[in-house]
Amino acid sequence: MSGTSATPSLAGQDASYLVAALGAYKQGARPDETMKAMAAPLDNPTIKNMAAYYAAQEPRPPTVRKPLTAQEWAQRCDRCHGVNGNSTDPRFPALAGQRADYIEQALHDYQKGVRKSAEMSAMSQVLSEDDVRNLGAYYSRQTARAVMFIAVPSK
Repeated sequence: MSGTSATPSLAGQDASYLVAALGAYKQGARPDETMKAMAAPLDNPTIKNMAAYYAAQEPRPPTVRKPLTAQEWAQRCDRCHGVNGNSTDPRFPALAGQRADYIEQALHDYQKGVRKSAEMSAMSQVLSEDDVRNLGAYYSRQTARAVMFIAVPSK
């Protein structure tokens, strides 16, 4: 199984196909500089052994994570911003009742680094454009609740 989406899995591929593919990279018939550089120093016995090794590996399906729904994303946001975006912590702004376009812009600004917050940057980096739009729509539909913060003097 390949570790990246740009690299195909070789597990279970036919050995003769792999021999031909590596030979084509080595000779430059397949135009990929990275693969050509990797295949160039390989001799024929090594290519055949590598092909046999990968052919014997059990192919596994890729791990594909199910995308989160807007509600599931909101539950993560609610950890800091309060239930349904009604913050009860003066350090975190309320999101409930904000305009969707404002929330979307704020999330884009965190993604681009225009707004600075390590936590929000990390959270927003994994959001797709649909996630951003859905979160904006979700929080704009929530009923905002007034909260009053009262400083209590220490004794």
